[in-house]
Amino acid sequence: MKRYADDYETVVAKDEKGNEKNIAVYNRAYFEIKLDEKGIVRFRRNCFLLLAAIVVLHISGGFVSNPGMYQLYVALPYALAFFPLAYMAAGILRLPKKKRKYRRDEIGLSFDRLKTSSIILIILLGMGVLGELTFLIFFSIGFRNVLDTVYLVIEVFTGAAVYFIITLRRQIHVQTCAEQ
Repeated sequence: MKRYADDYETVVAKDEKGNEKNIAVYNRAYFEIKLDEKGIVRFRRNCFLLLAAIVVLHISGGFVSNPGMYQLYVALPYALAFFPLAYMAAGILRLPKKKRKYRRDEIGLSFDRLKTSSIILIILLGMGVLGELTFLIFFSIGFRNVLDTVYLVIEVFTGAAVYFIITLRRQIHVQTCAEQ
């Protein structure tokens, strides 16, 4: 990524055949995580399980044929929530598997992306829930409330799963290594 291009320096090296080869060498500070090996694996596993729950719940919420979903203020946050969901999935897929020193791009594309996308996702889910509540209170008629309530409960559980990811992420402390 261009944002991390300044972190690397191009060095010309010769291989065993005498050919010159350009090699990128990292020249910035390294980072560490205050977790042991088992903690990193547990954090990664929990994030994967919560991501699976979020995806299943959010997609199943779209299959509920509720009248509130025909309103722009409910459907738009629902549809827009897929963008931060995809970025959150990309961040979770890049979470480290082992304890070691990490480069800035590894931290930025995993932990920082997870933090940012989960906050945006919970905001969009909250907007969708608020829109659905508005529809239920002011515009819903008769027995259609059942499907709207089912959708509302599914989205609330989705938001709770995202909140658990945010809580897990807050427990991870990333700091600069003292030695290089």
